[in-house]
Amino acid sequence: MHKLNIQKIIIYIFLLFIVILTFYPVVWMFVTSFRLESSPFGKSLFESGSFGIKNYINSLNARPFLLYLFNSTFVALVSVIITIFVGACAGYSLAKFKYRLSNFFWIISLSSIMIPLEAIVIPLYLEINAFGWTNTYAGLILPTAFNVVAIFIFRQSIKEVPDELIEASRIDGASELRILFSVIMPVIIPTVIVVAVLTFTLSWNSYLWPLVVVSDDELRTLPLGMASYQKSYGTRYTELMAVSVYGAIPTLLFFIALQRYFIESAITTGIKG
Repeated sequence: MHKLNIQKIIIYIFLLFIVILTFYPVVWMFVTSFRLESSPFGKSLFESGSFGIKNYINSLNARPFLLYLFNSTFVALVSVIITIFVGACAGYSLAKFKYRLSNFFWIISLSSIMIPLEAIVIPLYLEINAFGWTNTYAGLILPTAFNVVAIFIFRQSIKEVPDELIEASRIDGASELRILFSVIMPVIIPTVIVVAVLTFTLSWNSYLWPLVVVSDDELRTLPLGMASYQKSYGTRYTELMAVSVYGAIPTLLFFIALQRYFIESAITTGIKG
């Protein structure tokens, strides 16, 4: 019994150490956002007399960061909606329908995960430019909203839905879309949540594609706004940390609200075949 208690204490100490390592950069970012520009790298996180809210005021006055924040939020939310719809439809098709080229499409989909955005950014830009979508929300959202990882996650989850449930709905005269969104989706809510969190985070942190497709200041997302601010005013660490703080709030709240479903789905999806 005594040996088990020692093991638990060691495990708790190790986990506490990991938590401290994980959260230290976040704490440093938050505290630095209140420091004076003359002393951004103090020896202590909590130096006496170095706190103030000028960094938040100065950064908001220098650039329209609230507009950038709105753009990032709008693009991320629309991307979530499109990704869930397309991913669910494709995942349902690959999981429950057997047709001639289904395995081929599945292999091609998985293979495309290995292609980084940097490798296709030029032909993708040429395609978007041909449609006239540069400097538009459509150009920002659509190219990155069709997420193959979402298709994979939905396929793995929908495969576990009993075929009998689907067949019963078909007998009742339900269409395939009705079956998907009225019967299957309520059963796999945790999967929907994990796709939403992953898509939101990916879109929110995206820098390369918005940099390529957007040049108007009114359409810049938060990462682009931060880079532009740093380029114009130099590396003002305290003000950049202030921008990072209110830029991190939406993703933090989004994850906290959905973390239970996210963890549950991440675990179950990872072990299903």
